[in-house]
Amino acid sequence: MRRRRILQGFVAATVSGWAGFSAPLAAQRGHYPFAHGVASGDPSADAVVIWTRVSGARGERVRVDWQVATDPGMRDVLKHGRTTTGPHRDYTVKVDVGGLPSGRTLFYKFLASGATSQIGRTRTLPTGEVRDAAFAVVSCSNYPAGYFHAYREIAARDDLDAVIHLGDYLYEYGPGEYATERAETLQRVPDPPHETVTLADYRRRHAQYKSDPDSQLMLASHPLIAVWDDHEFTNDAWRGGAQNHDPGEGPWSRRRDAALRAFFEWMPVRGRRAGPDTRSYRDFRFGNLASLIMLDTRLAGRAPQPDVGANGDPDAVAAELADPRRRLLGWRQEHWLRETLKRSAGTRWQVLGQQVLMAPVRAPDLEPIVDPDGPTNVSRARLNEVIAISRDNPPLLLDTWDGYPAARETLLADLARYATNPVVLSGDMHTALAAHVVPNGAGKPVAVEFMTTSVSSPGYSDYLPEFEPGSLARATIELNPHVRYMETRRRGWLRIELSPDACMGEWHLVDTVHAREYVSQIDQRLRVHAGEIGQGLKAG
Repeated sequence: MRRRRILQGFVAATVSGWAGFSAPLAAQRGHYPFAHGVASGDPSADAVVIWTRVSGARGERVRVDWQVATDPGMRDVLKHGRTTTGPHRDYTVKVDVGGLPSGRTLFYKFLASGATSQIGRTRTLPTGEVRDAAFAVVSCSNYPAGYFHAYREIAARDDLDAVIHLGDYLYEYGPGEYATERAETLQRVPDPPHETVTLADYRRRHAQYKSDPDSQLMLASHPLIAVWDDHEFTNDAWRGGAQNHDPGEGPWSRRRDAALRAFFEWMPVRGRRAGPDTRSYRDFRFGNLASLIMLDTRLAGRAPQPDVGANGDPDAVAAELADPRRRLLGWRQEHWLRETLKRSAGTRWQVLGQQVLMAPVRAPDLEPIVDPDGPTNVSRARLNEVIAISRDNPPLLLDTWDGYPAARETLLADLARYATNPVVLSGDMHTALAAHVVPNGAGKPVAVEFMTTSVSSPGYSDYLPEFEPGSLARATIELNPHVRYMETRRRGWLRIELSPDACMGEWHLVDTVHAREYVSQIDQRLRVHAGEIGQGLKAG
């Protein structure tokens, strides 16, 4: 267990293990036109995307020079070049640098108008025989809900190949809406001060998240491999709309395209906005050790979620769930995944990075668990409704693969046929969890699933006040024996370590995201051995 005190006036940090590397933060921004830091992402064996934003420019185009070097002092420059940015891309800069050596730690910086950015660190992917790889896995980083302590912890590591962000990198809500109860106290009020709908709104929200010092430090420390979930757009988005979008906010396609454009401007990822056919699913190869396959369970092909609210018709919901035409990935992405799994035959592990819970999980009866008069962030009427629905042990959430059972069975059949050692990474649920992914909730595992909790978004304990802390997790595991681990109360991140012999998940959780002082500890370690997916997870 470690205690880290993060001072309010903290202005610089030195990442352990980097001789000569320091990341200037908030107090030094006046000396740089790079107030939103630097980032890198989507590494391959010979290329990586580097990113920054020029701050303070108004209306004009700006020339920006960039360099990539082998050393943090930027003396041995491998690649350099010049690009331009302007208002057409919100003054963001994104360069896909190719011709780099594989499996190398590299450093980069930008120069504009006589000023120099901080130096970022990145890493290309290895080739050939690879003996180990490690990732930080994060999800659901909500700025007004709390501090990004998980990001700071990740930045301090020098044993990671990349950070995998499974979505909800930002949230669309305005003040007084979801997870903003402490925003004023924490001095983290959403900007703009209303829900994001237009391109200008999404750009400002991205800018706010990139202004966070912990976020800047993590992004300057490791390459990012990111996919979106719903809140990069709005709550419970699907291919043709969203729960949190109404006609008064204009056409869904206009809002979606605005969010997509801002995402591709502000994130260090390859690709560009292309309407409903924009692709975020892609794969990464770590030599002969692993294929990392990033999926889009949100926009590419998702059918609308079943309505399970107070006015939902149970028979209609059952009919929707039984409809084999309802997909989560969409037919095109399913075909791409099948072909990608076939190509991954030469790797030891197939790691699927995707947004939502894949294992089937049924909700326990909440009546003996939840105090209906306890503190909660939802209305009493809504809390009582949830308790009533739980009595029949329905699926925990229908925004997950549980809402698309036919599509899940198709995927599991493909994993059983084409994958050697499939591992699923998930987020979205603000819960640390590990499970065996079994067809229809029974039989031997086809895959194992590691779920990361949220970086800062509130968890079940904020909405379901338990009579006894931990009782919800215990009851869920008792009802779903294929769930091996569940922690609902704390925020943090997940470390995944791969070797030819095993895959291990390690949950790093913090005791609070509402104070600058916090405690971080490893809560659980679980592993699965290569060739033994069917035998499931074991204590680490």
